[in-house]
Amino acid sequence: MKLENIQLQPLEPDRFVWRAYFIGWTNMVGAKELWRAAVPPKVKFFFWLALHGRLWTAERRKSHGLQLQAACALCDQHDETTDHLLCLCVYAREVWFRLLQPIGFHGAAPQQTSTLLDWWQLGRTSPPQALRRSFDSMVLLATWCLWKERNRRTFDRKSRTPSELLSIIMEEADAWIGAGFASLALLTAQAA
Repeated sequence: MKLENIQLQPLEPDRFVWRAYFIGWTNMVGAKELWRAAVPPKVKFFFWLALHGRLWTAERRKSHGLQLQAACALCDQHDETTDHLLCLCVYAREVWFRLLQPIGFHGAAPQQTSTLLDWWQLGRTSPPQALRRSFDSMVLLATWCLWKERNRRTFDRKSRTPSELLSIIMEEADAWIGAGFASLALLTAQAA
């Protein structure tokens, strides 16, 4: 058979290229809300890693043979996974309660069986639609500060109480508002 006798079906080039562009992509719950959050890009990236379980927690480092113990740096009671560190740890849950209570969302604080993604998606249904972007920003800010507190304990051997960390979160929120992330002002004004 000669090549000139082969009849090829014409492809719709635009549709083919468009489909090929998305090969291997997955649709993640919360991705759209995350990338729309009014926070610095490094915090969005950090939270993206957290949602995918890619933070270098003690449990992950232990599974890669980089350390012997996987105890949580905040509570020293359970293995330090991303969900535990940012959502389930007694220290983190106290910070969440103290952060959300003054603005009337203390019922949205994480429970003992929550994963970070499930808790965030459920928690963002608590505030009215007008405050959801502010809530998202507050969640990303608090998880960022919890991660920095964990790193401070791990690397500097210094620790803060939940009240001290809450003060740091509020100071950081004021700095972010000053930098142009004004949606946080809706919730910080209520917390004051």
